[in-house]
Amino acid sequence: MSAPVDVTVVIPCRDVTGVIGPQLRALQQQATRARFEVVLADNGSRDDLAGFVAGPGTRPTPPVRVVDASAVPGINHARNRGVSCATPGSVLIVFCDADDLVHPGWLEAHWQAYLAGAKLQGGALHRVLADGSELGWQTGLQNTLRFLPWAPGSNCAVAAEVFAACGPFDESYRGGGDETDFFWRAQLAGYELVAVPEAGIDYVMRSDPRGVYRQNMNYGKSHVKLFAAYRGRGMPRSLDPGIVRRLCADVLKLLARGFRRDDLYRVMKDLGFAAGRISGSIEHRTVYL
Repeated sequence: MSAPVDVTVVIPCRDVTGVIGPQLRALQQQATRARFEVVLADNGSRDDLAGFVAGPGTRPTPPVRVVDASAVPGINHARNRGVSCATPGSVLIVFCDADDLVHPGWLEAHWQAYLAGAKLQGGALHRVLADGSELGWQTGLQNTLRFLPWAPGSNCAVAAEVFAACGPFDESYRGGGDETDFFWRAQLAGYELVAVPEAGIDYVMRSDPRGVYRQNMNYGKSHVKLFAAYRGRGMPRSLDPGIVRRLCADVLKLLARGFRRDDLYRVMKDLGFAAGRISGSIEHRTVYL
């Protein structure tokens, strides 16, 4: 019989044995009064995640379980599978990613927010590059689409009762909008989303140009998908005639300053975002730019 837990930490995983070690150690070092477990939802890994977790040096606390989440590719299927495998009686599900790093008081901050009545929570992101370079903090909720705020999927917490009332993550969202749709549905159902700035993580940003372009293209496409789903609930249309002007200015700056890393990042981000919104507008037969 499983030991009782208060909190289940769910980490969606796919080929993460090269990066998840520091995150697991950070979870083992959490200063918290909550009883918790860690569920690794394996979304089709080929690097023997279960063998890695069971390897030499593995600490028994908190309990770490690997569950099979390979039936459907995508982060939301992994999240849903992790939630479904939480130990019965766990009242709070907290999400983080394998390649980030939770801070020592991360879990306790989410737990105390829950005890104070919060059912939907978003933590803080300390944005860094893989080499340790700091890019700054995001301590508030995300709210760039002028509709409802949402929490970062890499650092959020949801009371178990919310999943029972609102259903699981929508598995048709992949690469963007995945957490946004869930938090919007929950808020429209009457749950309040609160920021928990004390629940901080080091959030590792992509820096390779192709990865930045691909990530932001997915974000742009997801925004159109969200608009198609929520325009009837009040999400406003986005028409931004200045996007071409800004992109041209970024390209000129890139050329003038000798292809600095931050300039290249900005150009690839803007290009991917614009391409995603154009592609999404065609796919969903609407205009959201």
